[in-house]
Amino acid sequence: MGHRCDMPKSVRRLTLLALWAACLAPSSAYGQSLREQLLGTWTLVSWTRVVGNVEEPGLLGQDPVGQIMFAPDGRMCFNAMLRDRSPFAGRDFQAGTPEEKAAAYDSYIGLCGRYEVNESERSVALRLDVSLYPNWAGTTQKRFVEPTDRRLRITTPPILSGGKQIVGTLLFERAK
Repeated sequence: MGHRCDMPKSVRRLTLLALWAACLAPSSAYGQSLREQLLGTWTLVSWTRVVGNVEEPGLLGQDPVGQIMFAPDGRMCFNAMLRDRSPFAGRDFQAGTPEEKAAAYDSYIGLCGRYEVNESERSVALRLDVSLYPNWAGTTQKRFVEPTDRRLRITTPPILSGGKQIVGTLLFERAK
């Protein structure tokens, strides 16, 4: 004896498509809020930026190293640098030459503070207490986030950098 379905064929197809898509969703992302998906430590994989319509390496070149952490208490911290950052000639922590200090500033970025997630906008507001770039300390920086089970893409709204409007994209992997 066969089973008759009174659902229109198009609705059945959409239902099956939705079920199929749900099965393909990353297991740890399925059912979790955006905030829950962000929690933890992420290792920087790549950093690019779009200037005009041209994609180029991000602020720290082709192969930067870094991490971003989102803690359950609402605090975050991001640090990144050039992979082959030049050391100071001397061993004194504060005795670099003006050129060494300028190169150190240009080859590193760091910021920490609190974060708030906007689930519907898929964004995070970073309320910065600390920033290497002094103008960002005490400000709120908005970023768009796309987490999956193992990857996290963070995109900036247009930002002024080097006298040009840029959009930066940082790709992270869950730290092992």
